[in-house]
Amino acid sequence: MARFVKSFLQSMLKLVNLVMGMVGLTMILYGLWMMRVWQRDMDGFSSDDLKPPHFPWFIWASIITGISFCVMTCIGHIAADTANGHCLSCVSF
Repeated sequence: MARFVKSFLQSMLKLVNLVMGMVGLTMILYGLWMMRVWQRDMDGFSSDDLKPPHFPWFIWASIITGISFCVMTCIGHIAADTANGHCLSCVSF
């Protein structure tokens, strides 16, 4: 029975990590798409304006959040495969 529970928990952790990995990849791709659109819109920016616009912080925040989700997914897969208590505590927080 204990082996079944351990196997079930490992499978559920892998499923959650798969979803987190997909969300992380989607956030990275969305951030890159936003960066491309922002650069395309800034091509028409005239130098006559007083102040050029700054690069939006939320584009970087989206990309960095996606990267951190992907790193957490890698740690989660390692934790699910090895059932290591230290890795599981890192993933849970």
